[in-house]
Amino acid sequence: MKELSFKIQGEFVCHLARSWFWDENREYEKCEELLLSCLMTDEISEEEKKKIVVEILEGRKILVGVNELELVEDGERIRPLADKFKEYQKKEMIRKIEEDIQRRPLAYLDPYSCDKNINEYKPVDNLVFDDERDVQEAFGRHLTPYQEVRLWAYSSENLWYHASRLLPGFWDEKERKYLDNGLYLIERPKLVYELIGGPVTDQNEEKLFTLLKNHLKSLVNNGFATGEKAKEIIHRNMKYDAAMKEINQERQEQTEEKPNSDQLNRTTSPDDFLSEYGLIDPSGNYYSCSFAGHHTKAHYILKARERKFYDFDEALDKLYSDGWAIIRNPDPRGSVFFDYKADRRPTKRQIDTAFDHMIRFNERTLPGIKEYLENE
Repeated sequence: MKELSFKIQGEFVCHLARSWFWDENREYEKCEELLLSCLMTDEISEEEKKKIVVEILEGRKILVGVNELELVEDGERIRPLADKFKEYQKKEMIRKIEEDIQRRPLAYLDPYSCDKNINEYKPVDNLVFDDERDVQEAFGRHLTPYQEVRLWAYSSENLWYHASRLLPGFWDEKERKYLDNGLYLIERPKLVYELIGGPVTDQNEEKLFTLLKNHLKSLVNNGFATGEKAKEIIHRNMKYDAAMKEINQERQEQTEEKPNSDQLNRTTSPDDFLSEYGLIDPSGNYYSCSFAGHHTKAHYILKARERKFYDFDEALDKLYSDGWAIIRNPDPRGSVFFDYKADRRPTKRQIDTAFDHMIRFNERTLPGIKEYLENE
């Protein structure tokens, strides 16, 4: 039987561990395990060995020799481990943004670059036979939310569809707008990360499009977008400025005309979304109230309708049992949600009012109503 012998060459092992960690993105534990196998000695503690591993991976120290290894200064290329961990965190966050774009593409559709009103979005259902066949052959009978949004953004009455048009990067510079009918961010998860550092939420959505506006302006100002591209960016930013001016004006008017909480809760007639909190009757009428004012609102509604006295808690339960929906939120810092009796389905008019609520308050989603919207 032949005897096998192995030689450990210190420099080779150190370079291999660095390559694994920095270039191949292997787990830190695997790289550490490789280097610890070369530090089989009882003269230093386990904690000291792990510190040496860090110094080797960072390029500060290196093992030299064959079998009998000596730890010496290196310093040829020093890279702090923190840089690698930051890089990993960035890649992981970009991956999460990519996943979120696939799941919620409408949240990343730029309303100021899209030719259509994204509040009117609905999956395209009027494809001619040849187009429907092409789409089904390429993607199957059911498109993903990402594919649906891309098809909707590029759709028009005069455009002949082919499934390949749904693929990112299909359109060349001459055939599509630079801002991609609002799909600019959908195809740029890295840019989303640079602007807001993570997926879109209700809290950072306005910030995202404000920073995107500044980013696009910088492309023009620094000469990175010329000709038609620059015109499109300028046009987009003009639409953004006009929209923000209108929104701010509406907010100011709402603040000036909005009744106080007590007046709002005592009013028993429907209104046009004076508050994001409220009740929706089965006919789709909306009754605004203040935060945590639903019980009071229900009390006065029933008092006016039935000429009967109900306790505040009892009144809201009565309307809830009678098929009224509640737009509420226990936390004033969070997002409102659609609350409806679990064993029943809201009326179509209630669903339509909930969707109008989303548009009125510029909400991408309204938790609790999504399943009913999808099944409409």
